[in-house]
Amino acid sequence: MTEFELKFQVPPERAAAVESALLRGAVERTHLRARYFDSADQALARAGLVLRLRQEGRRWVQTAKGPGAGGFDRLEHEVPVPGGATAQPDPGRHAGHPVHAPLVRALEAAEGPLLPVFETDVMRVARSVLAGGTKVEIAFDRGEVRGGGRSHPVLEIEFELKQGSRAGLLELAQAWCDTHGLWLDPLSKSGLGRRLALGVTEPPATRWTAPLEGGKGWLPAVFDAALLQVLGNARELAAGTGGDAHVHQLRVGLRRVRTALRELQPLAAWPPPPPDLEQALHDLFGVLGTHRDRAILLPGLLADLAARGSPMREWRPALPDVGAAVRGADVQAMLLRLVALAQQLRQERTVGAKSARQLVRDRLQHLHRKALRAGRHFEALPPAERHRVRKQLKRLRYLAEMARPLYAGNDVDRYVSALGDLQDALGSYQDAAAAGALLAERAKEDPGAWFGAGWLAAREQALAAECEKACRRTAGRARPFWD
Repeated sequence: MTEFELKFQVPPERAAAVESALLRGAVERTHLRARYFDSADQALARAGLVLRLRQEGRRWVQTAKGPGAGGFDRLEHEVPVPGGATAQPDPGRHAGHPVHAPLVRALEAAEGPLLPVFETDVMRVARSVLAGGTKVEIAFDRGEVRGGGRSHPVLEIEFELKQGSRAGLLELAQAWCDTHGLWLDPLSKSGLGRRLALGVTEPPATRWTAPLEGGKGWLPAVFDAALLQVLGNARELAAGTGGDAHVHQLRVGLRRVRTALRELQPLAAWPPPPPDLEQALHDLFGVLGTHRDRAILLPGLLADLAARGSPMREWRPALPDVGAAVRGADVQAMLLRLVALAQQLRQERTVGAKSARQLVRDRLQHLHRKALRAGRHFEALPPAERHRVRKQLKRLRYLAEMARPLYAGNDVDRYVSALGDLQDALGSYQDAAAAGALLAERAKEDPGAWFGAGWLAAREQALAAECEKACRRTAGRARPFWD
């Protein structure tokens, strides 16, 4: 069985309203106690597998889960277990199911036997909803996860597809989000339990994982990879467990999603991105950019200016609340819209590698010529055109990385590496421009800030000259791999 479900966190102040809404139909209440198992070296976790024993009321079941065909699908197999609380996990119970083979492979490579790692204890209120041929189980869980001598509260709601369309589930979930302020959480209870058991306080930022598929599965895999980078980092910021690295990786993930939406749209059945989606992407990117400028760029700059004798008064501008921004209704609606696009790509017929290479070649050639041609005259360009060159170069790089499975990987890697010199130069220029704008605004309250604004204006011009030189060098080094 392949499982498709979405999980959302419930704000504590909305919990009563959520449960009340669920109780408007016939519900089933169940006390769920589960133990999760793995080897001492986390062999199952490394393979993306889960093995648990769970008491569901009076019965006990063993469940194995593993990666499905796409980023939002999971293999799942459940079997009843005799013996009650004394039962021990047995991978052989899943023989004949697709999850059994990866489970056996992981355990054969494990260092030591299966051991209990963490446990969950929740009260579930569940109700099935049938609308338009789509049946969805809505499950509201309260309780806690315990592991490594630590615990974490559980207050979440899951929407699991039982029959019908994924689009129907997404529409239902969106309605509940709009009403109750839910926010999408891709981290499972098992993922949270492992963090507790390992003592992880600030998890590593979710990074881009290049897809390996080069045939008809290429486009869905590319979009899944970009979206998973967005969702993973957005989750940590919404939960308050993220840091500056998550802000950076979320910005990068959003750029990759936007690149896919803009450059690969002709390959997919989806329509052009609607204005509300583009606006939500733009607004979130603005909040993240402000956080980055104030948290990362400004402190180092102010220290440098102080060493140069700046008369500017001490200044620590407030950081935007990125968690609140991610949890906001517009951003959550945007994330669900992107999930819906990912599902559409997986379910509908997509083009093969030949057609994909043709379109990607045309788009790469267009961006390559446009960015490098304009960049050769970077000093003479107005600020808006300089910014456009930088955005085009980023789209060129991301599209090249996405296209890697369609071409000779080493050629793609050399091309992307050749863009590095120009990217660094453009990044330094943009930092100077952004910092200069911040100080010019600050000078309205503190005239001493004009010292730094003037220094940065001169530096900006020098860096523009470096960008032009770097662009000319890159034009000779970056050999198109798509010819």
